[in-house]
Amino acid sequence: MPDFTVELINNQTKMERLIDRLAAPSVIALDIETVNWWNRHQERIALVQIAFRAGRQTKVAVIDALAELDLESLRLPLESATKTKVIHNAVFDANRLAAHFRFKVAPIFDTMVAARRSGERRYSLKAQAETHLDLRLDKTAQRSDWNRRPLDAKQIYYAALDAFSTLLLYEIQTARSLDGAFQLKDATPSRQARLPLSDISESQISSTNADVKSADEGKGSRSKTDLSVSAIALLGIITELPTRYHPDGLAASVGSERVGLAGWIVDRIIGADADLDEESAKLGIADLCERNLINITATRRLEATTEGARLWYQLKSRGY
Repeated sequence: MPDFTVELINNQTKMERLIDRLAAPSVIALDIETVNWWNRHQERIALVQIAFRAGRQTKVAVIDALAELDLESLRLPLESATKTKVIHNAVFDANRLAAHFRFKVAPIFDTMVAARRSGERRYSLKAQAETHLDLRLDKTAQRSDWNRRPLDAKQIYYAALDAFSTLLLYEIQTARSLDGAFQLKDATPSRQARLPLSDISESQISSTNADVKSADEGKGSRSKTDLSVSAIALLGIITELPTRYHPDGLAASVGSERVGLAGWIVDRIIGADADLDEESAKLGIADLCERNLINITATRRLEATTEGARLWYQLKSRGY
């Protein structure tokens, strides 16, 4: 079993004690859980998880961001220039911390970027934890309702385990001298940031993030289209399988359940040996919603709009 202790921070007294404890460690790992992430006008951060070493112990604080807490006190540790913040896929988490709380998280070590720069193709947190930590992350809890209070023990443990795994992965990567340095170029973008996921044809690839793009340097020049490859794959799944998926369910499943028609589409678009991590899937779904290529039904299921379906079938006819 993973060796760490977890504490739910849901009142101000616990919050103040946590801030005192965070003064000592030079490295902390961050993760967040969000609700309504597919709609930037309704999105909220539900949890902020922080993992850190305290002597020989590893501790994880799961902060209830929906409780009546003074989260401004997190600014000092999250913005401290002497404290490394470790995040897996910082484009998602750090951007949202900036947008919702105006935290300018830095310096950042992105464990996903480090894995990509090392040449690995399976770079989701789940894949990295299995490969390097011999640890299986159960993603079924990710589909639970993070709005619900009180949180159950499985939700709290799941949230804590992601931050714990990120911290351990950082320690392994730095021991291997991997480079995970990451800096947000635009902390509050007007449009959802997107990530490139594989080397496919020039007409299929786009990226708006320079740091992630740098992981692919040396692979040849590539032009950009308006949609990322992850968004194209997700558009295909939603069009071909209308109303099958809730947004959280699709984001959690595409990276690990590469079966059936949905798995075939992902393999075809991004490559069978490439990865589609959960946060990148969320970015793709949110982008498709914002572009009015997909929408959410009254039962909170995903379906393509007329415009979205037309675009997918055009892409499909071209050999996607």
